[in-house]
Amino acid sequence: MPSLMKRHLQWFAAFLLVLLSGKVFALDTVALLDDPAMVALLAKKCIRAETCGVLPVRFEAVADLLRQPDLIWMIQDEYGRSVSKGGKNEFPIIGTGNGAYHYINEKNQRTDIKELYRRQTSDSTVDLVYHASGKRYFGKYEVLIHVRAIDAGTAGTLYLAAIHAYPHNPPLRFFARKFGSTERYFQRKTAMIARISTRICEGMCGHAYPTYTERRIESFAGFL
Repeated sequence: MPSLMKRHLQWFAAFLLVLLSGKVFALDTVALLDDPAMVALLAKKCIRAETCGVLPVRFEAVADLLRQPDLIWMIQDEYGRSVSKGGKNEFPIIGTGNGAYHYINEKNQRTDIKELYRRQTSDSTVDLVYHASGKRYFGKYEVLIHVRAIDAGTAGTLYLAAIHAYPHNPPLRFFARKFGSTERYFQRKTAMIARISTRICEGMCGHAYPTYTERRIESFAGFL
């Protein structure tokens, strides 16, 4: 059997096993939160989006990487190496202490980020939860992002990201539900972030754990 076909079958088998076990689409984000305001945010009628994929990297390497105390700065450095044109980070992240960060984009729009949860939750899973807030063309918004990395055996590491976005503007929320423009905005951002995050994680693991990585492949979501 050709190696590429064998690899695809491994991805597919890994995805089905995790899906059937309920580990993928049953993220219980509330159970990981101890902030009542964040729990209340999840209970609102948020715009929700999900993405998933498979990284060709052993789970042990990904789990170790995600435990690093300087994870945010490692991500920023790898973004400059593997994603940004010219090797520069156009929007540097600024830390303000206690797991809080912010950056300003090319339109001078600020985004605040707060790490709410990051730890290995079982022998085969690592969970991360972040809160982001800012203002865009549709007004102020908040987003809760839950990422889970799952051991997929020889296929590598399967990941799922669940996005819960809440625009603060009441009329906008109504029109978003009715016409879907704001919902499509967050779905597009989710897909874009998934592609960039895959490249960054593969690059970071390649530098830190060269024996654990293989050649770069497309995400499982793209394969499907």
